[in-house]
Amino acid sequence: MEESEEKYFCIVCGQQLLAGTGEATCSYCGKKEEADYICPEDHYVCETCRLASAEDVITTTCETIKQIDPMAIALLLMKHPAIPIHGSENHLVAAYSLLTALKNTGKTAVGTREYERVAQRVGKASGGICGSWGVCGCAIAAGTVTSVVTGATYLSDKERSLALRIASRTLDGIAAIGGPRCCKASVFVTIRLAAEFLDRELAIPVHISADPKPCVFSKWNDECLARRCPYYGS
Repeated sequence: MEESEEKYFCIVCGQQLLAGTGEATCSYCGKKEEADYICPEDHYVCETCRLASAEDVITTTCETIKQIDPMAIALLLMKHPAIPIHGSENHLVAAYSLLTALKNTGKTAVGTREYERVAQRVGKASGGICGSWGVCGCAIAAGTVTSVVTGATYLSDKERSLALRIASRTLDGIAAIGGPRCCKASVFVTIRLAAEFLDRELAIPVHISADPKPCVFSKWNDECLARRCPYYGS
């Protein structure tokens, strides 16, 4: 009896990969190469990105992706197996997704220096601080991105207030969902509120996904609030 062929599934959309050859472009780093397996939806993940650490895949993707929708960037990053359902890695996802969308709009200068500053500051927010400190790392991410793009310091006037206000509004939005923590919901709240805030307060148009229920992670979250969560999509 012949052994059944091992099946592989797409990281990005979950469909079964099809055996085949041809040039494909990595959905994360943008590299083009010959592929042995092809996704029916044309997604492809190179070996380097498949094996990358959370920090590496976030950094590499945000260096190369041209997407202007921070929600789409965040969803792509969070589907990667290196990004856990819960954990401080999601704080960096929220921060870099927003920063990358701002860079790709061409309305504000974002380069290596800005990414490094954001990573350093957001990295100080350890996992689980929402319960022990009373502040979510994703709210810190929103405040940090605003601070970096406006050049705010503790001596600034308007810029400092803007960073505090977006962090406060984001934290309030996360708290309003209730229940045990969900890092995915926190990312969604942060991106939606920060995009609206940056457009209104800084006149930086940030396109966000029209899908009001983008979450595809509920089956991996044992504490999922399901329909109590405004982002529950499956």
